Amino acid sequence: MFERLPQQGFFGLPLTPAELSTLAGNASHSAVLQEAEEILQGRWRFFAFADAPTAPTPDGMTDWHRCDVTGKRANPDAFGPTLDYRDPTVVGDIKIIWEKSRHHHTTLLAVAYALTGEHRYAAGAVARVADWILANPPLRGVNWASGLEVGLRLMAWAWVYELLRPHPQWTTWFGPDSPLWPSVYQHQTFLEGFESRGSSANNHLLGELAGQYVASVTWPVYPESTGWQQSSKAALTRESALQFFESGVNREMGFGYHVFATELLLLPALLGERSGDAFAPAYLARLARSLRVIGDLRGPGGLLPRYGDEDEGLAAQLEARNSPRVDGLLRVGRDWLGVPVAEPAGGHLSAALLLGAKRDELRAEPAAPGSFAYPDAGLFVLDAGGPPHRNVRVLADAGPLGYLSLAGHGHADALAFTLSVGAQPVVVDPGVYAYHADSVWRSYFRSTAAHNTLELDLQDQSVQAGSFLWADKAAATLKSWTPLPDGGQLGAAHDGYTRLPGAPVHTREFELRGRFLTITDRVTGQGEHHLRLHLHLHPDCDVQPEAKSSYWVTWDTGALRATFDPQLSVHLGRGEHDPASGATPLGWYSPRYGLKVPSPSFRATLTATLPITLVTTLEIL
Repeated sequence: MFERLPQQGFFGLPLTPAELSTLAGNASHSAVLQEAEEILQGRWRFFAFADAPTAPTPDGMTDWHRCDVTGKRANPDAFGPTLDYRDPTVVGDIKIIWEKSRHHHTTLLAVAYALTGEHRYAAGAVARVADWILANPPLRGVNWASGLEVGLRLMAWAWVYELLRPHPQWTTWFGPDSPLWPSVYQHQTFLEGFESRGSSANNHLLGELAGQYVASVTWPVYPESTGWQQSSKAALTRESALQFFESGVNREMGFGYHVFATELLLLPALLGERSGDAFAPAYLARLARSLRVIGDLRGPGGLLPRYGDEDEGLAAQLEARNSPRVDGLLRVGRDWLGVPVAEPAGGHLSAALLLGAKRDELRAEPAAPGSFAYPDAGLFVLDAGGPPHRNVRVLADAGPLGYLSLAGHGHADALAFTLSVGAQPVVVDPGVYAYHADSVWRSYFRSTAAHNTLELDLQDQSVQAGSFLWADKAAATLKSWTPLPDGGQLGAAHDGYTRLPGAPVHTREFELRGRFLTITDRVTGQGEHHLRLHLHLHPDCDVQPEAKSSYWVTWDTGALRATFDPQLSVHLGRGEHDPASGATPLGWYSPRYGLKVPSPSFRATLTATLPITLVTTLEIL
């Protein structure tokens, strides 16, 4: 049963170490080997450990049930599907435990073997797969609590299996007596029985389906394999239409999840083509549009937008963690589907593994830069043009909160915006920081106060009902949109505050003309209300007052003048948080999941009787 012919058409394989090393380039080759050495020592480079990896373990292995941030160890014998992974007193930060068990690090060891042919990388990968299987019996422990984790683990193991195929001990490691086979079967039956449904059928479902499809194609050795392959392909086709707008934007309204979901569509489709099971043209067209969204939203210097949740989710790790996040994805989109995006600087290694050494390149040149929009998703880019290093770009949000009834990864950010100058983020979305592990900070980072928009009566526009749940949801309405050669004009409103006395409605107008941005906020309705206008800046920025309502904001390569409406009382904060006072935190930025740092932020306040109009200007020098 377990003796099978070599898989034909597994992405870009086979590749010799010499071929792969040449295609990858010296920088990618060195980065992979550096991270692989740390992995062999039991060290990690994800989330808050990205810049300072964890300490080595005595044998280089990991505790698959321990949170390395809190030290909390989840019960390995608990029944996984009912274990409360949301409770940090039970599991610590579940994201830490799950990230290890996704086996991205094991895939990277296999990539290191493919680059070098060195036995120790291959042996290290096999040892980690075997150790996980031994430490995680079926349905026991928190690593059996989520179908997404099961699906991602299957894809990682498929890459390990195929990348190690040239090794002399491959038939020993993966022969009939290998522990891999019963565990793969248990993973696939788990996915069949615990599929995400209803309001949870978001990126989790895509990950489950992608894992089921890749595993079924890689290992068509079980009686159910053909059925699993067909059903997961059909469901992926359905979900590709449900989870993405027609424009190609992912409906979860978090850019990190847009990238993750795009990867989860791409891997099955590419593997299907290489194995003679091509996906429908409509599926590929939607995939191409989602890839183009990434290319279009990526700014000068590879700067990626930030909105909604982001937890660094990867479908498969084929490059070092410190490699540019989307370069490989865009390179595959250009060469395979002819997506008109700019040539990325990197991504050669992952593109080689996915597409091979010899391929027909379908590259198309991107459209000229300028202002553009995805009206169905409510995302608008106002671009002033000019040389890339001085390019002023504004990304404004006038779209839905998120996907399905949970809208779990959306933030209360209606009519918020970010602004960058060249590759420098200036006015920023502060990020995410935490999911289940810290409810206070989770609530803050998804709140209206943590976004560059107007807040009324200390209330969020949409009402939080849990860490991944919203009750009342603000609905945004587009009023006007005019792209211009040197910027653009955007008008929109939302109804999130109509639940308050006097039924206030917030309308915001953006006008970017060259290097001058005007933001006009109008609040209609009745009665007296407390208004707070927030403007969050990148930690690279320094702020000095110029006049009563005017401030200089500077960074290494530029500056702007921020002028607030004289009706407002302006406070500048950096790293403020006093839990005892009950005051809202101010001046925090999360560069990645699990890490927060102080950053300068403005909070401009006013108590006034409606209606009222406020004007804010940003002049980029």
